[in-house]
Amino acid sequence: MLKTLQTNEGRDGAVDGIVRPNELVIDSDYCERAIQLIKSAASEIRLCAYAWKWYDTEPEIGIQQLNVALIHAMKRGVIVKCLVDSEALQTRLRDLGFNARAVHPSRMMHSKVISANHDALIIGSHNLTKRANTVNYEVSIVSYDFEICSQFNNYFDKMWDSRG
Repeated sequence: MLKTLQTNEGRDGAVDGIVRPNELVIDSDYCERAIQLIKSAASEIRLCAYAWKWYDTEPEIGIQQLNVALIHAMKRGVIVKCLVDSEALQTRLRDLGFNARAVHPSRMMHSKVISANHDALIIGSHNLTKRANTVNYEVSIVSYDFEICSQFNNYFDKMWDSRG
């Protein structure tokens, strides 16, 4: 697979050096890669989820390990903001201690994105469900591109603010 290196230009225009290339994440590799991203978050995680399930009775499955990693991130002081597609999921997440909002009921939010620290995100077709990470054919990408991360974070913030 051909990988292209990129420079990481910060907000001040200074180039911080070479960063990791974008990475393709296929099928069941998603949970492991998303958990790594979550664990790397030091300040903030923004998460959009169309379908997100909790598997309390199956702690060994990848998606539940991802769920637990998000809880651990909150416990270590990372701000975790979750935009979801339903009021029911918003309530469930708030009960678990997450800062969660549902998009306006007249529109569907079909995005599947996890952004960490303003400088990395994973985006693609993977829902946060067991089926999406064990049975389905799914593809996502991890990007470290500053501009892409900034564009997503701005988009997220507009949706977030509209549901405040």
